[in-house]
Amino acid sequence: MKDKIGILVVEDDRDINELIAYNLMKEGFAVTSVYDGLDARETLELEKFDIVILDIMLPGLGGFDICRLIRNNPKEFNTFILVVSAKVDSQDKLYAHILGADCYLTKPFSIARLIEIIKEVVFLKNKEFVVKA
Repeated sequence: MKDKIGILVVEDDRDINELIAYNLMKEGFAVTSVYDGLDARETLELEKFDIVILDIMLPGLGGFDICRLIRNNPKEFNTFILVVSAKVDSQDKLYAHILGADCYLTKPFSIARLIEIIKEVVFLKNKEFVVKA
């Protein structure tokens, strides 16, 4: 297992992106930030991430397309996708989950809640589950 959990932050609002990245780095995570969907696609082709924090409304290539791209790539099977979006409509949330998003936070959201979710994911990724018959 690698030393640090790798997180890709895909958010076009620089202030939000930097706020998320700063707080995650403070918690000891390895963070890569991109600001549009095309850079996200390119970065995902080059590197594997444990968690992707993904905005839906992005320039270049939308978050739904990025979500689909991750889920259609077998090597990314264990990537946790956490959507952070201003889209509050239940149809958008449902569509994100259909495409493979694991969690959906609406903006504005609490950084503390975001970190709490990520810590839960990391805990579960590191836990061995044994099924006994």
